[in-house]
Amino acid sequence: MVKSCGAPQSWLLAACVVVAAGCGDGTTGTDGGTDGTWDGAGTTTDRVEQYGVTWILEHAVRFGRFANGDYWVLGPVTIRSITPAFDGTHHGWEVNPADPTLQGFDTRVADFDATRVPALPYTAAPGSSVVKSISTEPLSDTECRPCLRTAAVLTVLADVPPDEGRTVFRPPYFAAEKPLVSTTDLHPELLPALAPTASAPALAETADGFRRVQLDHKVNWTGRAMHPAENSPDYGSSIGGRNAEGALRLMLDDPAADKTELLIQYVQYGIDLYAMFRGGVTWPPNGGHSLGRKLPIAFAALLLGDAAMQDAVRTAGPDDFDENGSVYDSAAAGAVLYGQDVSEQWYWENVVFDTGSRTLRDPYGLIDGGHRPGDSYQFCCTSMVWKSTATALRLLPELIPVWNYDPFLEYVDRWVTQGAWAQPDTCAPPDGVCSGGDNPGAPCTTATEKETCTGTDAFCDASANWDAHYGVTYGPDGAGGCIADTDPSDGTGRFPDRHGDAANDGYYGSAFADEMWDAYVP
Repeated sequence: MVKSCGAPQSWLLAACVVVAAGCGDGTTGTDGGTDGTWDGAGTTTDRVEQYGVTWILEHAVRFGRFANGDYWVLGPVTIRSITPAFDGTHHGWEVNPADPTLQGFDTRVADFDATRVPALPYTAAPGSSVVKSISTEPLSDTECRPCLRTAAVLTVLADVPPDEGRTVFRPPYFAAEKPLVSTTDLHPELLPALAPTASAPALAETADGFRRVQLDHKVNWTGRAMHPAENSPDYGSSIGGRNAEGALRLMLDDPAADKTELLIQYVQYGIDLYAMFRGGVTWPPNGGHSLGRKLPIAFAALLLGDAAMQDAVRTAGPDDFDENGSVYDSAAAGAVLYGQDVSEQWYWENVVFDTGSRTLRDPYGLIDGGHRPGDSYQFCCTSMVWKSTATALRLLPELIPVWNYDPFLEYVDRWVTQGAWAQPDTCAPPDGVCSGGDNPGAPCTTATEKETCTGTDAFCDASANWDAHYGVTYGPDGAGGCIADTDPSDGTGRFPDRHGDAANDGYYGSAFADEMWDAYVP
């Protein structure tokens, strides 16, 4: 058991002891070290085990553990076998994954490329992150989501890292650059020390959510199948909520030493995400898939005092992070609105046919986008997750200049206090007949849909009138605007009765974040 870490800051000592004590995994060295312990400086091993993955090496080599608990070995090192063995389609592995599309982990995940898996024995040079996955069972399940059960990383170094790695973050698993960032660079004094609320999760439980490597480099919705089930949530809305809760948990008034483990695991995640971002990975707007990745990078950048990292977040564009591209400041509405940029016709096709994306912005910048304001992904999967994220930003205001996108905060404030934005609106509503519910066949418009088309799954179906009415009675006016609503009898605009819907409501929210908002957000 490691007794001392040699760290110049006392708040790091607890984390070093915890890391040395292990987390249900182990490595047996030539001196007979037992599972779950690291026997100290100078130890060698020809076998490394973690989270059910075993690397068998040709010869015994020096090894140790980074601050987050992952292993390093001195190289070059020849790997004789890795179990569970890659069978050509499952339990794959890669060295320094660097492609945001192709992957060699499991054939059931999109864009599988078996050539990305090296042949064994394999000699790993210093600067290698050997990322091994274990596939979900049964392997015959082609509808799996996710399709990986877990993953682990073995890092090959040229030299023993400072302090045997105990006060060093694991280098990013993504791409070839492997910086060694010291935990002594952290500035935990920046964190507030707020009294806990009733739903505050336990520190250890929160740290466990970030402990294993987050395989998050496959862009967009297909990446969901590659998020290992034991390492992270698979869906972006859940990831975003977890990431916000992780940051908020660090802002409570626990003793600094008690928060060290979570702080290290959370910042490690931010370091990994930053390497992905530098390597071309983005998390663009797309329903609930891409939420939450901006916050850990911004948090790590601030706590590490890393100017380059901060600048990368500060200058990110609307297609880089979901939170940058899903809301926008509309001069026409005088408000921040929901929706991602698309073509005019795609927007109307979604309103009428409910085809394509349900996250499209109003092309005229008057109301919230989506299939219906305050509904679909705006309600189910984004707004309340964003509230949790905004809570973290508000409670650590030094993050806001790094975040550098005020419309996001303005949108959350509006969603919490007012809800959906659907007025004023000058555009004429599509017309049709009620489908389903209590009044099938009754004449309706989208403006009267809630009142006329009542009952379960009822809606105003305007699809039959599309060819005759689109661009004639509603839709584009041919001059860059919309055909005006000239019948105020049902209210003016496309969805007048949805203005103010769903205030401070939606799925994927967090009781803990809500309590922190109520207690501490001005």
